Amino acid sequence: MADEVCPLCDGNGAGLPGYFGTMADMFTLLFAFFVILFSLSSSDPAGLVEGGGDEAGAVKQEEEIEEIEKQAQELKEQGVTEIDDKPIEEYMDSLIQDLKAQQEPPPKSYEMHEDLAEIIEEMELDSSEAKVEMKDPRGTVVELNGNVCFDAGEAAIKEKLKGFLDAAVDSFLTVPSDNRQIIVEGHTDNVKPTRNVAKMYPTNWELSSARASAVVSYLIDKGVNPSRLVSHGYAERWPADMSWENMRRGAVQKPRGENVEIVEGRGGKPEYTGVDMDKDGNPLFDEISMDSVIDSLNRTKELRAKNRRIKIIFTQQKFVDGLERYENAGK
Repeated sequence: MADEVCPLCDGNGAGLPGYFGTMADMFTLLFAFFVILFSLSSSDPAGLVEGGGDEAGAVKQEEEIEEIEKQAQELKEQGVTEIDDKPIEEYMDSLIQDLKAQQEPPPKSYEMHEDLAEIIEEMELDSSEAKVEMKDPRGTVVELNGNVCFDAGEAAIKEKLKGFLDAAVDSFLTVPSDNRQIIVEGHTDNVKPTRNVAKMYPTNWELSSARASAVVSYLIDKGVNPSRLVSHGYAERWPADMSWENMRRGAVQKPRGENVEIVEGRGGKPEYTGVDMDKDGNPLFDEISMDSVIDSLNRTKELRAKNRRIKIIFTQQKFVDGLERYENAGK
């Protein structure tokens, strides 16, 4: 038995043919390459921040990019020129760009505020047409009125609103790691739909909902994650100049007194002076019905245009993406 010769050998004890070593190296490199692809596809950007903050995430990203470039060089040395019908350089560049996009941190609230204010300025929209603020209890808010958004009785988006949404998408709305909810609110004036408008939108509830849905649909078409978007329709029940508190209360309270004045109080919030007091020293208020307030805030053409608005709230509340559900299942 010891004298038998392996049929693959040349009989002089040289062992396996030389190309077997090259093939083994190639298979090893390909295996390592696809392991790297798998690890990149399952990377968790949030985990990078939790594991050591932005700096740690940047270090890990740099290491992964270097590993991709190293593997690309080794494959080229082995004669590999294409992957998935793409030149290997182009394929590797796309991997690196995807990696950077996945690990880009979500924009901070003040950054979104600054970007939105800059967009408004560049579009030359005045304060009556558009405003952005951070006072809403739900998050950063941008509000655009009917001159920018919709014609009366219509839910077709105006070109100005499309331009604004396009700029916001390009600025910060498509960061893959951002899973905070975006609420889109549609509003109307107090004119009831009639004739042809009523055939499509029987009430202002349908019209306001259609306006919010039109914006949501447009943002999805532009690449915004659909899971982030929520649409609400408020009909005419929340005019532009009505506060969140009064809208939620369902009525407006007017201070009672002959010399009532509104002054700026703590934190810039309005306060009343000269209000009549009851015997216990508590201020007296007269409640005004919501319908009266709504009619008052729609009494002119300019006010009605102001109320045909879209309000977009960029919240700090994350949507449930499924991953967190399973991670927290045992807690």
